[in-house]
Amino acid sequence: MSNSAPAPPCLLQPEHLRGLLVHVDAEEVSLRNTMRLLKDLPFHSTDDSKQRELRVRIDQSLQHAAFLLENRSKVISNLSQYLGIPPEQVCFSALLPYATPAAAALLIPARQRLQRILVQIKTLASTAAWIVNESRRIQLTIMDSLPGSLSSDRYDASGQRNLNPAAFRFETRS
Repeated sequence: MSNSAPAPPCLLQPEHLRGLLVHVDAEEVSLRNTMRLLKDLPFHSTDDSKQRELRVRIDQSLQHAAFLLENRSKVISNLSQYLGIPPEQVCFSALLPYATPAAAALLIPARQRLQRILVQIKTLASTAAWIVNESRRIQLTIMDSLPGSLSSDRYDASGQRNLNPAAFRFETRS
């Protein structure tokens, strides 16, 4: 009877993490650029040249994100093959049990940096989304009230203002 205990998993050394850490640094730079983009968003809403500049920055950010996605897939694939785990299970939490103390000392701060930036981006994204939605709502309200619209019944067929109180909505918060 042979002893068929599973072989111990490969341990991650700091040199095994080089590709991951370089990628994490690139992700961090990309996320910081996204933060700047989100912070600049409210200031680019009126000027045509600034809107074009913002669109170019967004397009460049999307292209860079696609490049990072490709690179992330390669890094995950390499770690997956080395550790013998499925690619969908490769994440910081899954890597820590395989890491030597020196490798863990590199992984933990990298993970913490990304988590801090992601929390900041989530907050900025919520704020930017609110600003965009409120600006859109205000613009639609202004455009709807100036000439009147068929759906609002503010003007009758002769062009006279219809003062039906049921047709007015007050956009207030409680």
